[in-house]
Amino acid sequence: MKKSRKGREKRKGRMPGYVAEAAVLGAVVLVMAGAIFFGNPPKAAAVFLRRAAEVKCAAPEEGAAWLRQQGWEVEETPTGQMEVLVPAVFDQIYESYNDIQKAQGFDISRYKGETVTKYTYLVKNYPQEQDGVAANLLVYQGRIIGADLCSLELGGFLKGAKAK
Repeated sequence: MKKSRKGREKRKGRMPGYVAEAAVLGAVVLVMAGAIFFGNPPKAAAVFLRRAAEVKCAAPEEGAAWLRQQGWEVEETPTGQMEVLVPAVFDQIYESYNDIQKAQGFDISRYKGETVTKYTYLVKNYPQEQDGVAANLLVYQGRIIGADLCSLELGGFLKGAKAK
């Protein structure tokens, strides 16, 4: 093999290391993009896409701002705030609740066993609901990880808070 001026061996027919790495990275990006746009994304891409739904919420006022972006009229200050433990094992109720979250792009199963903050806001503009409606946000480390609207009426509804 020939040696370059700096004493390194030159290999015939081989790309420099950084060119090969860039080519591999480009191929991975193309495969992931194709899988995402044409169906069946790899699990790593799915996790990334779910996390993209999470929104910054370092203070209750940011949670109120997010709810207003979804079309809900709420006060700047929540009517309630509490720490909630996400169970390490989900029962059927939590599985159903997480299905509501997944439909909005959230996934609280990633936070099993973690303590999260729950902010509750009174929704002022929910139509035809006499007893009122509450919006609940689940926040972990300054990010919204779940959101719901629930009727304050006994036997009322529970649904996602994110605008469709």
